[in-house]
Amino acid sequence: MSEPLRLDHYLFRARLTKSRSQATNACKEGRVHLNDQVGKASSDVKAGDLVKIREKGLYRHIRVVELPGKNMPKNVAKLTWEDETPEDVKKQRELINLAQRSKGPRREGPRPSKKERRDLHKLRGQ
Repeated sequence: MSEPLRLDHYLFRARLTKSRSQATNACKEGRVHLNDQVGKASSDVKAGDLVKIREKGLYRHIRVVELPGKNMPKNVAKLTWEDETPEDVKKQRELINLAQRSKGPRREGPRPSKKERRDLHKLRGQ
């Protein structure tokens, strides 16, 4: 059995974050949970662990299948984990991504009120 990895190393090697420093910051901010506990960057990750990552206000559930090696391509790194996120959360994430991508037609007239801007930010997950 391979040695456990630090949580921040795992997130980076499994291509769940773009850099190790982003993974460390996510752990410091409390956006990563390891087996239903707030994960520290130095926590050990083993095969079979459940990692929850908060992105845009919603948690993504990742089950560790095997620990990734160094310098793996993204498509190979994705084979080392399974996405166990509930379907309703996946649909909400798709709607948020769609709202962020579509800027919509340019409105004529006055700019949105403060309440309308808040509603737009809430819809976009900001």
